[in-house]
Amino acid sequence: MNPINGLFRILYWPVCRAYSRHLGDRPADALLRFLCSTYYLRVYRLWPNFVQPRRFTEKVWSRMLHERDPLFTLISDKFRVRDYVAEKVGGGYLIALLWSGEKPEEIPFDRLPDKFVMKTNHGCEYNIIVQDKTRLDKKKVILQLNKWLGENFGNDTFLGIAWAYRNIKPHIIIETFLEENGQAPVDYKFFCFSGRVEFFKMDFDRFKGHSETFFDRDFKRLDLFEPGFKRYQGKVELPRNINNMLRLAESLAAGFDFIRVDLYSIEDKIYFSELTPYPGGVFHKFEPDYYDHVFGEKWKWK
Repeated sequence: MNPINGLFRILYWPVCRAYSRHLGDRPADALLRFLCSTYYLRVYRLWPNFVQPRRFTEKVWSRMLHERDPLFTLISDKFRVRDYVAEKVGGGYLIALLWSGEKPEEIPFDRLPDKFVMKTNHGCEYNIIVQDKTRLDKKKVILQLNKWLGENFGNDTFLGIAWAYRNIKPHIIIETFLEENGQAPVDYKFFCFSGRVEFFKMDFDRFKGHSETFFDRDFKRLDLFEPGFKRYQGKVELPRNINNMLRLAESLAAGFDFIRVDLYSIEDKIYFSELTPYPGGVFHKFEPDYYDHVFGEKWKWK
């Protein structure tokens, strides 16, 4: 780890988290904006304007710092969002739910199929991918789930400003394992501004060698990527139902000035993945930087 990055994580992040917890559900004040601006400068090499943001990343950070819409909490809750999606577009797009509950000790492992996905609903990267139940260490899984359930992702991670996760009641979800030709399915992420898809990206091989490629709304491939991910160099064939995916994404994005809608398409069937108000959190970057302005211009700020 870079020594300066390590210093930020050990000393600076806890200070930001502590002050953010002090503010509770109140929007950020000048001091929290200053603290976060210092880290934004570290990540992006420029001083931000969180009061009148222009760049896409500035607007994501400003949303985390200032917007306190309860709808963000609902859609960030991976359990409750299922009802939201069913009401908006129908339950046929939901991945089959195998079990849900609050206590890992009550998981009926014996009744689960050989493959499944376990996750908690109240944060990011709280996932356990099970491809062979016979090799599963149940005690280890229960310990891990209890650890996650004891965390408040909004308060306890990074700078502590991912407000939408702060008031989610932790819950365990077990869903059907999705795969395509024995591989993890391509993850389609639609960037929707004022209810319209303007860009989308495809994530390949998410569990090994994760790579990505971006397109605009007209399916033109963009010379754009996010540092930390590899550019996908192969030939891309869009699914036959890509226009249906755009329409579904826009139906789910209706009413938001910006939201990212994540979907899968497997054998021409579309599945909902998640709605993301804070894509990339405090680390999202575009390369080249020009696209931070391009995406930012699409986001009609209040």
